[in-house]
Parts: sequence; structure tokens; C-alpha cells
Amino acid sequence: MNHRIKIFSTREYLNQAVAEYFIKVARTSIQDRGIFSAALSGGSTPEPVYRTLGSLEKEKQLDWDNIHLFWGDERCVPPNHPDSNYRMVREALLEHIRIQEENVHRVLTEFEPHISAQSYEATLRDFFKGDFPQFDLVFLGMGDDGHTASLFPHSAGLKEEDRWFIENYAPAMDTWRLTLTKNAINAARHIAVLVIGESKADMLLDVLEGAHQPGDKPIQLIDPKNGQMVWFLDQAAAKKLSGQEGT
Repeated sequence: MNHRIKIFSTREYLNQAVAEYFIKVARTSIQDRGIFSAALSGGSTPEPVYRTLGSLEKEKQLDWDNIHLFWGDERCVPPNHPDSNYRMVREALLEHIRIQEENVHRVLTEFEPHISAQSYEATLRDFFKGDFPQFDLVFLGMGDDGHTASLFPHSAGLKEEDRWFIENYAPAMDTWRLTLTKNAINAARHIAVLVIGESKADMLLDVLEGAHQPGDKPIQLIDPKNGQMVWFLDQAAAKKLSGQEGT
């Protein structure tokens, strides 16, 4: 696995570092190619990062007219539902910045899962060219069970090789999710994985230093061939890793 690991002594330092990373990649992408595309993750871990990016100080550092936001995965709920990843990002970030509506590409969850997935894949294929989408940045998290995005242990989506975005059944939760595939994620120029909390320590150790068992630990499938992958960890999550020092 080709990656860098950064460990932070506090959640606040981690949030600031991730926000600065977003800004750096965005500014470089816009300077080099005139555009920046990011696939955002849901959950409570990245929310403070989005709020930081939405602050007045950070907004002034970003050219939102040339930034396009996508979602790496989504729950099969309406956009105003408490569990919606879009709703979380909207409240934490979108409502605080000046971004054009056409630059925000949410997953249309109003349909059946397979229709929503096909619709979003069409959106991605219309925006990106090539065999897979090349996001400038993909945000990911990691669950206690080793899942990332909505790629869950022993789920059928782990075996998908051709699609970009799929409906994926999560056996342990008996529910459908919508998610980028491993190959779509691995095509990104930059991947940032955010992991916090002591509850993740055992799984993080197993993922980074244990056997390669991606069926049990799907995040091990994320290994960009031509991109950069950075793990942003707090000390609680990283405490069992060997030879790591915090910032």
C-alpha cells in the first residue's frame, strides 16, 4: 500500500491540517488545469473539516467558481433526512460559501437504489473522460469494521471492476447504500483518509500492519496507482501503530 501517515495530537490540529490539504490541492489543481473536483465523504468525522472550509477565512482562499463537489457515497434517504450525507455537507459547508448550484453534484436518492446509482454514474461519465473518473481529491473514512465509502466487508460491490458508482447491499446492516467503486476511487490524484477515535485503533493496526484481507477489510482495496494517499489520524486511533509520532 503506497501511502503517507500523519498523526495529530488533537482533533483540532487534524481538522486544520485536512482543511489546509484541501485548499492546497484545490489551488494547485485550478492553477494547473483550471478546475478542481472533490468527492466528499459523510459521517461525523469530516464535518468539522467542512465547517472549517466554510468559514470566512478559508472561503477567501478558494475559488469556488472552479470547484466541483461530488459525493463518494450516500445513504438511500431523502436529501433532507438526518442520515443524508448531502444534508450534512449542505449544512456544514454549502450554506456558508458562494458556490454555483451546477457545481454541486449530489446523488439523486429519490429513486430506487439501482436507478440512483445508474443516474449518478451517468453524471460522472458526463463530467469525466476516460476509463474511470480522475477526481483531484477523494475524502474517505474508515469504519470499525474496516469499510470505506459504502464498500462493506463481504459485500458484492467489492468485486465490481467496470462500474464507477453502484448500489451496494450492506449485509451486516441489511440495507442498501450508494457508492463509488474501488477502481473509481483508486483513479484519483489524491486520496485523504480521516480516522479518529480509540474505537478504530485495533482495525487500523490490522489494516496497515496486518495481513492483506480486503474481503474482511475493504479499505485495503484502496491503493492508488498514480495518485497520492494520505492517512490523517488522531493519536487515539493511531496509538497501536508501530513507530509513529504525532504532530
